[in-house]
Amino acid sequence: MPTHQIIDVINGQPTFEKKLDEIFLDCKKGGAIKILSPLDYHTDQQRKWYRGVCLKGLSDWNGNTPGEWDLVLKALCSGSELLKKEDVLLPDRETCIRLTIVGVGKKNMTAFIENILSKAIEMDWPVTPPDPELRKT
Repeated sequence: MPTHQIIDVINGQPTFEKKLDEIFLDCKKGGAIKILSPLDYHTDQQRKWYRGVCLKGLSDWNGNTPGEWDLVLKALCSGSELLKKEDVLLPDRETCIRLTIVGVGKKNMTAFIENILSKAIEMDWPVTPPDPELRKT
């Protein structure tokens, strides 16, 4: 489902790049419309870049899976300091900690992206930087 950024609010009504009628054509029965704050929208776009551009591009480049690259980047780019930790219950009733980008704030997500870009330059990885707007704190 596409995301449409609010350009302006005039007399309490949002305006978008596309006409509202065109946006509503994408709606399907059983779907939903989600309203994001500017901060939530920003971090949502950062997560989309990480999963859809960064991980996919690295995976296409050398054949490792996006999941493998996710682990590598979280290990090499300060993931343990910047990302959220969640407990995962294993079948034998033990728990392990997994790092996740879900729920990470704008400041930490921006720092994580900057660390990825620095490591990509150092290691000569083909990572396309996100829109400069997504790199602001």
